[in-house]
Amino acid sequence: MIHADDLVITGLGLVLPCGDGLGAAQASLASGRPCFADLAAVLGQGRGAACTAFDPTGIIPPMQLRRLDRPSRFAWGAAHQAFRDAALDPRPLGEGIAVAVGTLTGGSEASEAFMRPYLQRGPEGASPLLFPNSVANAASGHLALAFGLKGPSATFVDRENATFGALDQAVRWLRAGLAEVALVIGTDGLFPLLLDLCRGARLLARQGDPEVGSGRGFLPGEGAQAFVLETRAHATARGARPRATLRALACRSTPDPAEDERHSALAGAVAALGPASLDRRIGGGNGLSRLDALEARLGSSHPGWPAAVHPKRLWGEFGGAGGQLLAAALLEPAGRVLVTAPASSGAQFAALLEGVRL
Repeated sequence: MIHADDLVITGLGLVLPCGDGLGAAQASLASGRPCFADLAAVLGQGRGAACTAFDPTGIIPPMQLRRLDRPSRFAWGAAHQAFRDAALDPRPLGEGIAVAVGTLTGGSEASEAFMRPYLQRGPEGASPLLFPNSVANAASGHLALAFGLKGPSATFVDRENATFGALDQAVRWLRAGLAEVALVIGTDGLFPLLLDLCRGARLLARQGDPEVGSGRGFLPGEGAQAFVLETRAHATARGARPRATLRALACRSTPDPAEDERHSALAGAVAALGPASLDRRIGGGNGLSRLDALEARLGSSHPGWPAAVHPKRLWGEFGGAGGQLLAAALLEPAGRVLVTAPASSGAQFAALLEGVRL
């Protein structure tokens, strides 16, 4: 576990299926209902929760926009919002700003677009314009160029918890004095092959037929969440008012995908935080029994906890590879917020935030 009470979150940026910006996200979360009137059709037909309202006009220059894949576009838009929210101009700091990105689908959309013509027509069909975006760290490179970020950089590719891996790395950089500020990004984009794979793996209706408001079925999503993380001393020196304190971050891993082992790992991560009392709880359950069961067991062992809010059921899974959970934790004032992030296997994360303000 990392005690990080000397680190604060000063900026938040969002690109979500319910709309861009904090207001749309707050309204969606407050309603507790998916932002799709046709959720049953979305799930049943294998269509994902797309960011149809995303408008990069005035944020991404047209020439660059043409060359970006969807995850990079979303990440750019969210980062722009986060820096503005933090009242921070990143360029003067340059080498003092690190960037850590978490994603599942980064590079995949461009890889599919690059490979399909190649397989159909041979080398002549391969587009050199698409190839630079076919790697997962394309988004971090675009962000570095766009905002003049010259500090450490890393990209984490994982399923449910990629953004928490990025957050963990950012915390370590800041604690080690390798940067004064870290931009943490979760970003993902829908593409045809992803939806085909989800449908073929029967992920879209694992707990029965999709039904609006039932919480059943897996909703693929896209979007980005950006967080400006700073040392408290740096934020104070520039007069920034933190959105929240990152009190602690814990991770427990298991190589065994069995539910009992994953539950023990998740419970161990939560226990390491030692939250005596909670005002809010954000859960990573997404409508699949293998993840929902982990949090159900965790909640039943702590009857005094508040009921969990599940943003992935509203905004979609992989819509930032876990970044939705951190975003939801920052969208409502609270003294202490516990974020639990169950994963299909491997690392189970938990985070404790304090003093959340709007």
